[in-house]
This record gives sequence, C-alpha cells and structure tokens, in this order.
Amino acid sequence: MRSVGEVVAIHVKNKPSVYARIEAIQADVKPRWLQVRFLFLSFPPQEATWTLRPEYLDGATFTMNDIPVRIQPVKSPGPKPMQRRPAPGRQGAMVISMEKVRADRDKQD
Repeated sequence: MRSVGEVVAIHVKNKPSVYARIEAIQADVKPRWLQVRFLFLSFPPQEATWTLRPEYLDGATFTMNDIPVRIQPVKSPGPKPMQRRPAPGRQGAMVISMEKVRADRDKQD
C-alpha cells in the first residue's frame, strides 16, 4: 500500500492524467475503506479527498462515474544514492571521551 508523501500517477481511461502526492490516509467509517487526501500537482495545485479501498492504492482499477481510474506509484528518477561502506578492517570513526580530554588537559596545566 502507498504511504503519505509518495507521488503517484493517476490514470483516467487508461491514460496518464495527473500526478498527485498523498497527503493523508485515514480509516473511513465504512470497514475496509480509506479516506485518502491527495494534492494534485497541477497548476494551481488542488486538494481532494477520495474514499478508496486499499487495493486501489496498490494499482487495482476502479471506476468513478463509470470511468476507469488507476493509481500507480511514480519511481524516483535516477539511481539510488550509494551507501558508503567502511573500508575492510576499519570499524568506523573513533569516539573521543571529552572527560578524558579535559583530564589530560588539566594534567598538563
């Protein structure tokens, strides 16, 4: 299921129509339904709340006024940032105790 902050593409009649960011997802009064608040990334931006089943957020097709609609996630462009791995045999940065630094400094004075 999608999460808050994700950008999705909304397809209407099997054609990409608009991008939207999911602003909020809350349980609806009806069991197995959700209140999903979208910020449509249009000009000007618009907000709307749709009552949807969880499977609709996962890409299942549904209808609004007999028009097929589908919500699909948008993959972020470009490669994922690489994670740095520590060099072999190295355990990472050394932690310096400030108490020890102060004690050493006081001994020198």
